[in-house]
Amino acid sequence: MPKHLVFLMAGALALLLGACNTTQAPGGSGEAKSKVTVSVAFPNRSASGQGLSPQGVPRSAEQAVVTVYNDQNQVAATATLTRDNPTTTLFLANGSYTFEVSVQNNSNVEVAWKKESHNIQADTTLFLVPKAILGNAWLSHNFSSLRPGQSGNLRLWVVEPGVSGYSSDGSFPLEDYEVTYAVGTCTQTNCSDFTPTTAATIVYQQKTGVQIAANSVSQNTVIYVRATVSGLGPRPNSNADPQPTTLVRYSQSITITPNNVGVEMDLDPPTISISNTSPQYGAQVPVGQPVTFSGTASDVGTGIKKVVAYVNSQEVYNLTLSSPTSPVNWSFSFTPTTPGRYDVDIVAFDDAGNSQRDYTYVEAQQ
Repeated sequence: MPKHLVFLMAGALALLLGACNTTQAPGGSGEAKSKVTVSVAFPNRSASGQGLSPQGVPRSAEQAVVTVYNDQNQVAATATLTRDNPTTTLFLANGSYTFEVSVQNNSNVEVAWKKESHNIQADTTLFLVPKAILGNAWLSHNFSSLRPGQSGNLRLWVVEPGVSGYSSDGSFPLEDYEVTYAVGTCTQTNCSDFTPTTAATIVYQQKTGVQIAANSVSQNTVIYVRATVSGLGPRPNSNADPQPTTLVRYSQSITITPNNVGVEMDLDPPTISISNTSPQYGAQVPVGQPVTFSGTASDVGTGIKKVVAYVNSQEVYNLTLSSPTSPVNWSFSFTPTTPGRYDVDIVAFDDAGNSQRDYTYVEAQQ
C-alpha cells in the first residue's frame, strides 16, 4: 500500500477515536464539546409520608434556574428547569465550570440554592441537589405546666422564605439544617437573659422536636425551651451568595409545679336544710313528748365535716364524720320539759372550716 494512503487512514482513525468522548454542539463550530445532562431534585407534592420531603428542596419549589460559569467567571450557559421538566441538556466545551442552581417558589422567592464545580471532559450527567434556605423556625407544644416526673413533647417546625405566619407543610428537608436544644429560665420578653436551669431535663432530641421531663422544684418555676437552628440563610444582597445563618427560637412558657406545693382554698360555705317532715316553723308541740328534726347538708368543695344542733343555745346533737363527705343526712330529737318557746339552730361545717346554719322554733304547751 502506498505510504501516503497509510498516513491518511491513520489520521482518519485518530479523528474517529477522539470523537467518541465528545459531542459537537448543534450547528457545530468545530470546537470539541461534551453533552452535559443536568437534573434538579424537585419533590413530589403527593409523597407526603411523614410530612417530610425526601428530595432536596421544599415542596413550594416551582422552578430552578441553572447558571453555568466558565473558569473566567463568565456565563457559559443558562437553563430554567421546572417540576414538570426537571432535566436539561447543555453542550459545553471541555473545561472547568461552576454550576449554580437557584430554586424559586411561585412568587419568585429563592427557597433553595447550590453551587458546585465540575471538570467536564466527556459526556456527563449531573444530578444537582440544592440546599433549602432557612426562612423561619418555631417550637410548638400543647401543655402549659408539668409536675415533677411528668414529661412533655415540643415539636420543631422549619420553613423556607416566603412562608407566611406559623404554618408548615412539613416538607423542609431534615438534612438541610442542624439544631440543638436547651432548657432555661428568662425574665425578658425576648429571653435575652436566658439562663440554663435544672428544673427540667432533655430526655430525647431530634430535628423534629424535643422531649423534656420535669424535675423536683421547691416552688413554681417558669421555664422555656430554646432551639438553635443553623443552615443556609438568604442572600445578604442581590450580588452575594446565600450565607450560613443561625435562628434562635424560644418556646412558650412552661410552669414546673412542685408536688408538695399547691394550696386550694375553699371559701364557699356548705348548705343545710330542714326537712318538711319536721315540725313547721313555730309549730305547737306537747310538753314531755320527743320532737324530731331531720334534713340534709352538702358541700361542693371539701365536703361536710360535721353537723351540730342547738336548742335554746344548748348543744343537743353532734354528728362528726371521720371522712368529709357530701351530702349528709342528719336527724335528732329533743323533749321539751316546760311550756314555752324553743329556738332550734342546726349548723353544718365543711372540712375547710366554713359553716352555714338553718333556724326554726317550736312552742311547747301543756
